[in-house]
Amino acid sequence: MKNNNSYAQLLAFFTALLILLFSGSVLAIDDGARAYWKTREGSTVVSFQYLNLSLQASGAQQFDPVGYIYPNSDAEANVFVASWARHMTLFNRASSLAVNLAGGSVQADISASIPTEFLPPGITPGVAFSQSSSGYADPTVQLDINLIGTSRLKSNVDLLNYEPTWTVDAAVMMAVPIGEYDGAKLVNMGLNRWWGRFALPVKYHFGVFSPGYMSSFELTPSIWMFAENDDFVGQKLENDPIIQLEAHLTQDFTPSFFGSLDLLYRSGFQSKISSVEVGEELDIGNFGFTLNYTTTDNLMIRTTFSSNVFGDNDVDNSILRLQFVYVWHTASENFKKLNAAHQ
Repeated sequence: MKNNNSYAQLLAFFTALLILLFSGSVLAIDDGARAYWKTREGSTVVSFQYLNLSLQASGAQQFDPVGYIYPNSDAEANVFVASWARHMTLFNRASSLAVNLAGGSVQADISASIPTEFLPPGITPGVAFSQSSSGYADPTVQLDINLIGTSRLKSNVDLLNYEPTWTVDAAVMMAVPIGEYDGAKLVNMGLNRWWGRFALPVKYHFGVFSPGYMSSFELTPSIWMFAENDDFVGQKLENDPIIQLEAHLTQDFTPSFFGSLDLLYRSGFQSKISSVEVGEELDIGNFGFTLNYTTTDNLMIRTTFSSNVFGDNDVDNSILRLQFVYVWHTASENFKKLNAAHQ
């Protein structure tokens, strides 16, 4: 009986800790620490999160509507994200499929020095103005497949014997352009175009791979690509890809609590309006931290904060996240019930 209890406790820890924490797949921001850790085949993860994005760029010409960045503006976005993910096996490798829905609001106060090409209809050049938008953002779907380091995790035995070192994944995300959009406005929740991302998440696990002792270094290079928007303030908008590099150094403090130091760098996304280059490329580097607490076998709460520490000196941005993650597997839940009945 004692062995069963120990096994149940260990299984509960791994079920709670080895899960996919979808964080930023809806927006071109970040995935988050331990975003590509794997759990048992057949596990389901549901996540709800609140994001606050604040940007002061009154002297910058950068433009990224995916991250609510507008030239010469002070902007704030409040976004709510609901995610569903299913862990599975594809090509005999641990994989996952996620669907993300987002909505919220964004408010931007735009100064008089905005390039005329970005001016919405009816706005006089040289005059400051404000715009806002609320509603649904573009939903996204992401497929992640492990390439190196994690074979299928079909059973509890596979999960308990799982001791990764280097792992490499391939992740593909696609957004569907059905979010709230008004072609006469600069500020919108949706993008009115198809867009997506390809990423190669790399992880190195060091130390003892056991709850309370786990550590990792995670590096995710990715490229975001965008189709053209043929209804952007009465013109055609094109953008170069965004090159993004995300890194995390994570450490368990207790079996139920881990932290992370986070780095995010975004570059590129030169804008062309009616085939003429306008504005500046992105050049934003954020540094921050993550705190994650496991409250029960199934529920975790995490918070993250970051702000830019390098890149464009005229940009001052911050990202605040509060997230709730719930994970379950039918067989694991049944085992816990059976074990409780015999205590």
